Formats: sequence, C-alpha cells, structure tokens
Amino acid sequence: MGWAERYTEGRERYVRWRRIVRGVMIGGILAAAGGWSLYSDTVHQLNGKPSTATLIEHIKECTLEYQIVGQDRRQEPMACDAAEAFQQFVGPNKIKVSADHFALVRFPLADGRAHEAKVNESKLDSYKLPVGAKIAVVYAPDRPADVRAVLTWDRLKVSLIIFAIGVVFLMLTFAGSIAALFSSAFPSDPVPVESQPLPAAAVSGRTAAPAIASEPRASFGRRR
Repeated sequence: MGWAERYTEGRERYVRWRRIVRGVMIGGILAAAGGWSLYSDTVHQLNGKPSTATLIEHIKECTLEYQIVGQDRRQEPMACDAAEAFQQFVGPNKIKVSADHFALVRFPLADGRAHEAKVNESKLDSYKLPVGAKIAVVYAPDRPADVRAVLTWDRLKVSLIIFAIGVVFLMLTFAGSIAALFSSAFPSDPVPVESQPLPAAAVSGRTAAPAIASEPRASFGRRR
C-alpha cells in the first residue's frame, strides 16, 4: 500500500471518528437533558404537595463575565441596567452579560404557614403572567423552595421531544454498528450453489437429442 492509499485511509478514519464523536456528544447531551427533565418532573409531581401560589414580583438578575489580561475569567453579579451600560461602553466582544429571570411567589404549605420562594420562571411558566396572578404549583415537602408548576402535556412534550431527538442522533451515529449486530444475530440462509455445471444444451435452453449409434455399412471396404 502506497503513501497515498495510507493517507486516504487515515483521512477516512479521522472523518468517521469525528462524526461519531460529534453524534455522541450532541445525541448524549440531548438525550440526557430530556431524560433527566422527564425523571425529575415526574418524581417531583408524585412526591410533592399541591398548592396555589400568588405571583408577587418578576425579578431579573444579571451576571457580568469578563477577563483581565493575565488573569482568570471572572463572573460578577450586577444590576442589569448597569451591566448593559457597561457592556455598551467597553464593547460586546470584551464583556458578556447573561440574564436570569425569576418569579417571587407566595403559597400556603400543608400546615397552613405561608412560604415565599424565588423560583426560575421556566419552572413556573410565569413570564407573561401579571403580578397577583394565581399559579397551580407543587412543592417538595422537605424543601419548599423547590416549587414548580403542575405538570401538563405542554411541559411534558418538550422534554419528550428533546429526549427523542437525542436518541435519534445516537441511532444515526451507530447505524452501521447496529446493522452489523442485527446481521450477526439473524444471519440469512446462504443461497444454494450447484456443485456440478449444467450441460451446455441446458444452459442454452435447447433439449439435447439422444445420440443414435450407427452400425458400419456392410459394403464398407468391399469391391464390387
């Protein structure tokens, strides 16, 4: 094998390896995220206590991320208005501002006490709700700060879709290996091969006429 063939073979292996790694990373992350969300929400709904929460306030918190030359990257909380103004002054390429949205809610516990919790709005679907709105929630009895909206099909299907997409990515990544596994587990019967060659007449489609033995003429070799 020449150097050109070896280079081509190595290049093909590298491309296959990169495709497998990319598929495993994307599919694994999506499947793990969707599967964990399904498991966590289901367990929370089964073990939690139902209640009705009142939305008190929408809260927006910002984190400033930057790096000084020669130092590690830093993350510091800052008021969103100040963080956005500072980013515009320094430049978006040097300063990164990330925002988190929370909802401050109050709800009664099973023993009658009122409890307040600051919850990420993605857990309550409260982005568009006005202050004072009522939300059906389920909280963890041993940790009331872990409060989430009642699980509905709209919330459940998002996790299912993410999980399904991850599984499809993994299946496509290992499609060749799966096909080889099925082939080895369920081998097909070999096609029978004739050991003796067919006569030429049969191959051509004609029926061979039987050979007729002829006796030598009685007059052969005689003189008249």
